[in-house]
Amino acid sequence: MKNFLYSLFIGLFGMTGLTSIAFLWMYAAQSIQQAHLYSDLAAVRTRDTQPEIALQSSVQPTSRNLYLENADMVGWIQIEGTSIDYPVMQTPADPNYYLKHDFEKRYTDYGCPFMQADCDELCPSDNLIIYGHNMNSGAMFGNLDRYASYDYWKAHPRVFFQTPEGMEEYRIAAVLKADVSMFDFQQTSFHSPQELEAYAAQAKALSLFETGVAGAGCETTLTLVTCSYEWKEARNILVAVKAEPER
Repeated sequence: MKNFLYSLFIGLFGMTGLTSIAFLWMYAAQSIQQAHLYSDLAAVRTRDTQPEIALQSSVQPTSRNLYLENADMVGWIQIEGTSIDYPVMQTPADPNYYLKHDFEKRYTDYGCPFMQADCDELCPSDNLIIYGHNMNSGAMFGNLDRYASYDYWKAHPRVFFQTPEGMEEYRIAAVLKADVSMFDFQQTSFHSPQELEAYAAQAKALSLFETGVAGAGCETTLTLVTCSYEWKEARNILVAVKAEPER
């Protein structure tokens, strides 16, 4: 009987080990696949934004325009010097679709950064909210928690968001860990410029440190959100304000 139980235990232990190995292998394969996908898309975007290419009307748009490859794409987000360099998707009829799908609409745990369903990137909404997974590998928005370091913010203080209307630069005004009960980051529109300023001011009041970037007078804010794990509904949040054009 003891030998039987011992054999059963060893067998179960072995099966568990094999299952764990298979899971890790699948996760690693998915990580590599997603890294290649978004690296290729970033290369296409870089090529398509070069003036000598963009002005060539003879080049078929479908070969150089990511917006036409996937109509759900509403923009591209980039933070220089970080791994954040991704298309941003939006599906109002199915708001969380890209939580578990990539740019090519394949199921994946990595998802793809996506904009809150009631945002309008073209008007634009007063507050543009973009979500992404906090991946252990640092992919997607996995680097947002590194902004808890003042030095990391200092080295990467700007967010660039490109839409069909052009490129906009945002300066990160606040870095916070909060949930929606503490800070209503899901609000997309405000009744007055003063209410938008109050949103930025509240974010700065909750910020982990002072950035010196003022929210007063801002016309648009860009809010990036990913999971944090200090408590159940915790989120890593960056609130950035639209940079003033250079004179």
